[in-house]
Amino acid sequence: MMTMPVPKRNSNMQIGDYVPKAGIYTKPGIVTEKKEDGTVTIDTDPKQIERYHKYANTSGLTPQEKVRFNAIMDEVMEATDDAERINRLQEKIDMVRNEPEGKRVFDTLVNQQSTLIRFAKALPRVYSYDSQKITGY
Repeated sequence: MMTMPVPKRNSNMQIGDYVPKAGIYTKPGIVTEKKEDGTVTIDTDPKQIERYHKYANTSGLTPQEKVRFNAIMDEVMEATDDAERINRLQEKIDMVRNEPEGKRVFDTLVNQQSTLIRFAKALPRVYSYDSQKITGY
């Protein structure tokens, strides 16, 4: 673990945020502690990185949101078929979409769905969409 000063532009870093490299330290890590003096402690243990960033870079989410995102993705990834994973993820997205405190988790799930769609070259069978954004009607 190392302690590094946080530039003002990164003062909103959260515990569990991914740090690709810091200064002369080229090994990636995660923020494990945020100190009052403006420094953070970064842990480069791969198991700690996976704890928060198992499926995607979840920097910007609170530690609780990171845990929630990973729990949802654990359920989604239980499926062995990519199409089923995409459909399961769509169900979770529709569930989180209506939660007042779920906006950032929702956005991260949508980004993860885009990644799955590109990889699998498939779309969800059923999905929700804002009718105001539908063109050509």
